[in-house]
Amino acid sequence: MSGLLSNAISGLQASQNALRTAGHNISNANTAGYSRQEVNYATRPEQNAGAAGYIGSGVTTTSIERVVNEFVTTQLRLDTSTYNQLNKYNINIGKIDKLLADASTGLSGGLQSFFASMQNGANDPASTPGRQLIITEAESLSNRFNNLYQRFSDVEKSVNGEIRTVAAQMNSLASSIAALNQSIGEARASGGGNLPNDLMDKRDEALRQLSELVSVQVVTQGDGDVNVFVGNGQPLVIGTQASTFSVSNDGQIQIKSKNAVSDVTAQISGGQIGGLLSFRNEVLAPSMNELGRIAIAIADQFNTQQQQGIDLDGDYGQKIFRDINDPLVAASRVKHNAGNAQPYDRVLNVTINDSSKITTSDYQFDISPGSTNYVITRLSDKTVVSQGMLSGAYPTSITFDGVSVNLTSGSFQGGDSFILQPTKNGSADIASVIQRPEDLAFAVPIRTATNTGNSGGGLISSGEVLSLVDKSGNRLPAFATPGQLSPPIIIRFTSETTYDVLDNSDPANPKQLTPPLRNQTFTPGVNNNVFSSDIGETRVTGNGSHLGLPDGRAPVVLPNSSSPIQANGYLAEQLSFTYTDPETGAVSTKNLYTASGASARQTAAQISSIPGVSANAYTTATITDINVDPADFAWPMQISINGEPLLENDGAIPTPAFVSTMPDPNVSESDFNDYLAQRINSNPNLQSLGIRAQSTTNPFTGAPELKLTASSGVDLDIRLTAPNNPANSIDVNDGGGNPNVRLTGQDTGTGQQSAITVGGRIDITMANGFSLSTAPTDSPLFGNSAAANFAQSSFTGYQVTLSGQPKTGDTFTIGFNTGGKNDNRNALAMAALETASTMQDGTLTFGEGYGKLVEEVGTKSSLARINTEASRSLLEQTQTLRDGISGVNLDEEAADLIRFQQLYGANAQVISVARELFDTLLNAL
Repeated sequence: MSGLLSNAISGLQASQNALRTAGHNISNANTAGYSRQEVNYATRPEQNAGAAGYIGSGVTTTSIERVVNEFVTTQLRLDTSTYNQLNKYNINIGKIDKLLADASTGLSGGLQSFFASMQNGANDPASTPGRQLIITEAESLSNRFNNLYQRFSDVEKSVNGEIRTVAAQMNSLASSIAALNQSIGEARASGGGNLPNDLMDKRDEALRQLSELVSVQVVTQGDGDVNVFVGNGQPLVIGTQASTFSVSNDGQIQIKSKNAVSDVTAQISGGQIGGLLSFRNEVLAPSMNELGRIAIAIADQFNTQQQQGIDLDGDYGQKIFRDINDPLVAASRVKHNAGNAQPYDRVLNVTINDSSKITTSDYQFDISPGSTNYVITRLSDKTVVSQGMLSGAYPTSITFDGVSVNLTSGSFQGGDSFILQPTKNGSADIASVIQRPEDLAFAVPIRTATNTGNSGGGLISSGEVLSLVDKSGNRLPAFATPGQLSPPIIIRFTSETTYDVLDNSDPANPKQLTPPLRNQTFTPGVNNNVFSSDIGETRVTGNGSHLGLPDGRAPVVLPNSSSPIQANGYLAEQLSFTYTDPETGAVSTKNLYTASGASARQTAAQISSIPGVSANAYTTATITDINVDPADFAWPMQISINGEPLLENDGAIPTPAFVSTMPDPNVSESDFNDYLAQRINSNPNLQSLGIRAQSTTNPFTGAPELKLTASSGVDLDIRLTAPNNPANSIDVNDGGGNPNVRLTGQDTGTGQQSAITVGGRIDITMANGFSLSTAPTDSPLFGNSAAANFAQSSFTGYQVTLSGQPKTGDTFTIGFNTGGKNDNRNALAMAALETASTMQDGTLTFGEGYGKLVEEVGTKSSLARINTEASRSLLEQTQTLRDGISGVNLDEEAADLIRFQQLYGANAQVISVARELFDTLLNAL
């Protein structure tokens, strides 16, 4: 009977546990994170009933457990983290998308109005109202940039504030999880190892809430505690210890674990904080940088163009917008790391060298710990753009991507780190600084003219200014004197395909420029640029001590006209061209060895084979004092140039009448020179060598001269065949200041010739970054290569083009544009900037740059909306799956209540039967 009662009591207890559990489930049906619980039963040990076998002894409650699926729980955390990240990103990018695309707040309208006013001003350059409108629109455009920056800045502050709020919530949840770990451990210890279900639910809910804020990795320990990690394994909760997050003033996230502090900004992902960081790094910062780049490019291009013109007062233009390299602006582009060692005395800034090459990226400048080696990394793609070693001598500059980092002073040392932001604040820094309409420089400072006496159809362009300053920022000599071009220029065609560019300060006696620009080639049918557009180009002039006819050269006597050309006597030497890349600083050297006796033409071709280097060879000679003894006219005589005889019929009778009577004072030597020049210039073989002649007079003595020029740089082989009589002679000089060489009659009847060979000169032009050294240092061809003025800048700062069909002797002039009130050339150049590709290495206009920004943000915003909706759907599916497994179904729980109630009643009835049986037994006794 006791067995029957014991069985009934155990069943009653089991039913009571089931009823309590069902009631607990129903009570917590709406509790967040609650997992349905169920009771597990097992039979109690059976008892031996002897011959009848074993008999049952009732039921026992083995456990009350949560109904959970760890995989589904983990997936719910992942989907929660993903949705919250995308949702937060979507909310914020929508603000930027609307701000940029809206016509009332975006930049497009401001750009259109500004360029429209500029075109209007160019149409009427003398109009004061038109000029005033440009100043008004420039100020309006600056304000539009400033307002956009302020809106972006407000969003940035809001995002950083939200990051701080989320970090505080993360700290709170991490502390709760650590406390729950401790409570669960204590409960297990006091409960015989059984898990406290409600505490477990609270911990899972805290983990789910944490996953709303950040992506987490959860690892369960053997003792029931969970460890929580974020980022790349940074511990947030280890057992009962929780780390804490902190956020710096600039929004960088740090985690403190025990005594260690780590910056985890780059490692954090997922959840709301991941969405905020993604938005800040992938949308907000690039948008601010792109907007700043556009502002810098506009300010730089317009300031540059404005300064290349002259205003209504005849002065060179002043800046329209604030200087992009204003000292305060340049210094604000550097952020010092708070961890840099004391003293905080580093002074550095970032200046813009070329606005067309700047990127939209920030950079990190690190000095390696324990050394002076530095690395500059472009953060957008983690590319190292510059690295090297600091010498410790300041100031010094490091150049890359169109900018320079200028280290001025201070104790730069290993471990220092700086963030460089060339463009972030560009839209805040732009400001209109021009005030007077008269200060707008619409005119170009140079004016070209064609000589009305020209016989050919050559044309010269109106000209344009490239720069007023050299690559060091110093005013170029051409524009150094207000109100004049220094020097004024005359372009003189020495043949139909060659010309010299001369200093026309004294129109009666033009002279070579410094450095000379002579024997230039003109190509008919195309536009020929006269000057260089390379601001760093230099020229080495061929003015060595062993050129042409150096002192000591004497004529030689050759057996006859078939004798080979005499050597020019030039020596072999080594030319070393060193190239330093202006961007990277990489240095390379190319050594070249000239051949002994090589003509200027041959050596120039050798030099021009080096990329970035070109050589222009030419040879000059002058024949003077032609003397012939009248008694020798019956004797055949000849003057030849490079094997081509000049006198008809070998000088024998009949010859031109004036030859036979040349000693007659009525027939001048200049007539003979005219004849020789005509013979040379009509000779096709000499023409093919670029040899031409001009009969002229010496500007100082007035004596007749025959000037010879070989524009190809071939040696000039000049020979005289005349009777062996000292009275028969001609003088030859090289036009370079060396003494004359006299050729005299040497023929005794077998054709002997007196001959001299005149060597050529070479001018070398080198692109920016090149330098030249020679061995020996005092080069026979080029002079002292160690001299400070050995390689001189050939950049004039302006450009003109020649075209058409000019004739020999045609001239064109370039001078200052005095009284250019109605000149709109510079205004048109400024208006043309609207469609000029001045950004991103010459691939984008201002409008295209802004359009690209709007398009990229709009595309990302649209994609963010789609992704957010997709992630919301996935989260709802996972939540539904979790609720189907762990959620409380009230219908099921109600049915269970009825079932457990019936079970409880049945067990009570068994007890009642046992009591009646016991009463019956007592009554029987």
